Amino acid sequence: MRVRLGWKLGLTYLVLIILSLAVSGYFTMDFFERSFLDERKAALFTHASILANSAAPYLRSEEQNPYLHYLAREYGERVGNRFLILNKSGRVIADSADEFTGRLLKHSEIRAALNGENAAGPHLEPEYGWVLYLAVPVSSGKQVIGAVFMAADINPLVDRLDEIRKSLLWFSVLSGAVVFLISLFLGTFLTRPIKRLIHATGRIASGDYGFQVRDIKRDDELGELTRVFNEMSAKIKEEDNVRKQFIADASHELRSPVAAVKALLESWPEKGKPGEEEIAELINDLRFETDKLGWLVEDLLVLSRIEGNCRQLNLEETSVGELTEAVRKTVMPVARNKGIDVETVHEGDVYWHLDGEKMFRALYNLVDNAVKYSHPSGKVTLGFQVQDETLMFYVTNTGEGIPAHEIPHIFKRFYRVDKARSRKTGGWGLGLAIVKEIVELHRGRIQVDSEPGQQTVFTVKLPSVAPNLTNS
Repeated sequence: MRVRLGWKLGLTYLVLIILSLAVSGYFTMDFFERSFLDERKAALFTHASILANSAAPYLRSEEQNPYLHYLAREYGERVGNRFLILNKSGRVIADSADEFTGRLLKHSEIRAALNGENAAGPHLEPEYGWVLYLAVPVSSGKQVIGAVFMAADINPLVDRLDEIRKSLLWFSVLSGAVVFLISLFLGTFLTRPIKRLIHATGRIASGDYGFQVRDIKRDDELGELTRVFNEMSAKIKEEDNVRKQFIADASHELRSPVAAVKALLESWPEKGKPGEEEIAELINDLRFETDKLGWLVEDLLVLSRIEGNCRQLNLEETSVGELTEAVRKTVMPVARNKGIDVETVHEGDVYWHLDGEKMFRALYNLVDNAVKYSHPSGKVTLGFQVQDETLMFYVTNTGEGIPAHEIPHIFKRFYRVDKARSRKTGGWGLGLAIVKEIVELHRGRIQVDSEPGQQTVFTVKLPSVAPNLTNS
C-alpha cells in the first residue's frame, strides 16, 4: 500500500507535535505539582512550627501534659488539620483527634523530624485518599525533645491538578488535530507541483517530448525544479527534432548520390558496344558520385564519433605552429588548382593543451571551406595568437561572404548557404557542424564576421585551461 507524501508529512508533523506536547505537558504538570505542593507545605510548616514552639516548654518531661492536648486540639480546630505531638522516642503525647495517644509512630517524616529536620511527603491512604504527612522537630536549646506531626487532606489539590491535566490533554488532542489538518493541507499544497512533474515525466516517457508544466507561480525550490524540468523537456524536444532532422537529411543526402549512380547505370545502352569515350565518361561520373558518397559517409562517421565520445579527448601539449602548417600543406593541392594562395600568420610558435587530431580536423574544415568559397586567385589566411590566456585561431578569405541572416544557421547539420554551389563543390553542410562540435568539446567558442562580397573571418577561441576536460 502506497502512502502519499502529503499523508507522510501530516503523520510526521502529528508525531512531532504529540512528542512536543507530551514533553512540555510533563514538565508543565511537574511544575504545577511542585508549585502547589510547595505552597501548601510552606503554609503547613508555618503552623507546625508555631505549635512546636508552643509545645516545647511542656515536652521536657515525657509524661503526658493536659496542656499539650489542649494545644493539639486548639491548632487542629484553627487550621482544620490533625496535629499530633510526640516525644523524642516517637510516642504520641497528644492527639487533636484523641485517637493515637500513647502509640509509637515510625513514619519516615517523624524519624526525620526527631533527627532535627523538617520533612513532608504525600501519601495515598485507602480510606482517606491523598494525605500530606508533615513533621517538624520540637527543640529545647540545641536538643530535639520531640516532634509535631500533622496530616493534611490534599485531595482538593490533587483534583485541581487532575483538571489541569485533563485540560492539557484536551488541548494536546485539539492542537494535534489542527496541526494534522494543516499539515495535510500544506502537504497537498507542497506536493501539487511534484504530482505535475510526475505526470509530465510520464508524458515524456510516452514520447511526448517537450511537454511543459504550466502555471509556475512558486519562487521556492519546487518552483525552480519545475522551471529546470521545463528547460530539460524543451532541450529533449529540441534534441529529438535535431535527431529526426538529421536522420531525414542524411537519408535524403545519401539518396542523391545513390540515385545518380542508378541513373548513370540505367542510361547505359543495353544493346550495342559503347565507345571508349562513353566508357570513360561513365567511369568519371561514377567516380565523382562515389567520391561524394564517401565524403558524406566520412563526415557522418566523424560527427557520430565526436558526439558519441564527447568527453574523450587526447589532450597533450601541441605545437600550434606545426598544427597550422600541417593544415596549410594538406589543403594546398586543392587551393593551387584554383590559383588561391594559403598562408599562415603568427608571431611565433606556442604550445597549447589540446587534442591535436581533432583540432586539425576543425581547422582543415574551416580552411577548406575558405578555399571553396574564395574567388579564383584569391587569398586565404590561417593565423593564431594568444590574448588574455586565450588561444585564438582565425581563418579569413576573400569571396562571396555570408549574408547576415544566414550566419545563425551555418553551424547546423546539412545547412548550406548556396545549396546549388554546395552540391557542385561536393559540400554536404556537415563541415561547420563538425567544427562547432570540436570547438565546444574543448570548451571554446567560434564566431563569424562576414561582409557579403568582401571578407569573411572565422574566429576560434580556446581557453588556456579548459574546465571539466579529461584525457581519453
